[in-house]
Amino acid sequence: MSWLDRFSRPPLMGEVKLLRLAAAACIALTVSACFRPLYGPTASGVPLQEVFASIQVEPITAPQGQERVTHFLRSELVFDLDGSGQPGPKKYTLAVTVQQSVATPIVDSISGRAQAANLTASANYTLKTLDGSRTLATGVATASASYERVIQRFANVRAARDAEMRVAKLLSEQIRTRLSGALVGS
Repeated sequence: MSWLDRFSRPPLMGEVKLLRLAAAACIALTVSACFRPLYGPTASGVPLQEVFASIQVEPITAPQGQERVTHFLRSELVFDLDGSGQPGPKKYTLAVTVQQSVATPIVDSISGRAQAANLTASANYTLKTLDGSRTLATGVATASASYERVIQRFANVRAARDAEMRVAKLLSEQIRTRLSGALVGS
């Protein structure tokens, strides 16, 4: 059997599998150079944690009655970005605005009281250089948490506060992940 005779007949099942495997390996090798680890060094060679430590989180302003979520969010962001607590030179500034809403999807038909509530918050963030000359990242992070409402007032207040803490933590994690994606290439 000559080399040309091999192409004149239909390919065998084993040959097709081998060709597909070779094509997948070739594609994987060519694309593997395009990926950069998310929490590895940045393009400039500086570790991402050092870049995070150089971000200054601005005080977050909120509408009346929504101060707790902004307080929790700023605390979470400061801890997530610079957990060491060591003061260092700042290169970037992070500005965040928060909007929140509470919905009561379940209402008792007899008493007319809400049995559950959903807290939804969205945070608009902007990462700029310290002098404000260049914007590195902007976006919106959204999170929600539900909690049960009961007859006891203190239990309702505590459940709402716990939901605010959960939402702030979720927003902080989303913002940190999105910032790492934006900063790893710079």
